[in-house]
Amino acid sequence: MMIEIEGHAADRVIRALGGFSEVSTIHTTNGRWDLVIELGTQTLSEFDAVLRRIRLIPGITGSEISLLLATPRTTKARL
Repeated sequence: MMIEIEGHAADRVIRALGGFSEVSTIHTTNGRWDLVIELGTQTLSEFDAVLRRIRLIPGITGSEISLLLATPRTTKARL
């Protein structure tokens, strides 16, 4: 889920997202979106419910969802 945040609300939004058991990872980013979060649920009904709750967090002004269908390859970044 990509999230757009108003003003200086990033820390507050990140803290709020940290309280969701469905959120596994929170990434900060640049460009149109301020955060990219990874989340998961057991059912589509649960997914819908968590999206509704996340979108109600004060400071979130926009969001977009992309479903990951498969991961044909993954690797850790080399530093």
